[in-house]
Amino acid sequence: MDRVRLSRRDASGRQVGRYPLHVTVAPLQQPVDLDLFQGPFDLLLTLVIREEVDLFELPLAELIPAALGEHAGERWDPPTTSELVVVLAAVAELKVRRLLGEAEDPEPDPDAMEARERLAERLIQYAPYREAARWLGDRGQDVSAHRYRTVPLALGAALPARVQDPLTLRRALQNLLTARPEPSLTHMGPIRVSMPELLQRLNRALARGRSVSFDDVVEGQSTLEEALTLVAALELARRGEVTLAQSEPFGDITITRT
Repeated sequence: MDRVRLSRRDASGRQVGRYPLHVTVAPLQQPVDLDLFQGPFDLLLTLVIREEVDLFELPLAELIPAALGEHAGERWDPPTTSELVVVLAAVAELKVRRLLGEAEDPEPDPDAMEARERLAERLIQYAPYREAARWLGDRGQDVSAHRYRTVPLALGAALPARVQDPLTLRRALQNLLTARPEPSLTHMGPIRVSMPELLQRLNRALARGRSVSFDDVVEGQSTLEEALTLVAALELARRGEVTLAQSEPFGDITITRT
């Protein structure tokens, strides 16, 4: 709270007298004397907000001088005067809105306010990156033109010319011009296996004994012949001429004539 002295001045602005006035209340707690209300200024504002005092009947022309008081320029310092002016301007705006029938601003949504604050924080955080991108773009435009090297390239010593023998060069050219022999494909000839021959081979083996071992029958044969011999054995089993037995997985197969 401020403790000040008020002075009186004439029309020319000269000080003609001083008299002490001790202000012992805060600016918003000073009493106001109106026909509608007598009491502290902050209580009047509270009643206006609670709509216990009719804002339409509140005379602003009397409230402003009563709130500022006489000799307001000397009584209050600039920050205090600004505070009082802002409060009085808010009261005047509220009264004008109600006189014009404008709807009051609804209470802001807390979630919307929080989202707006988060967005503002992100924009503040992104500001350095935006400036860096702009700087890089400007630099890219500045260096986009062709740049030529002004310093000559350092060239090493030239290699000495090698003396070539003409006969060696001729032999090398002859090797390049000589056609290579065609590769032999005899080892890739088709392997022919006759299924009737395999069936006869199985029948001859079974004629020597009632049962034979599959491993004994295909001993010394190629992989293709082993596979086709198994197919022949399955064909005899399908006909009902033999039965196949295997004591363990991937073990030897016993072929028995029925």
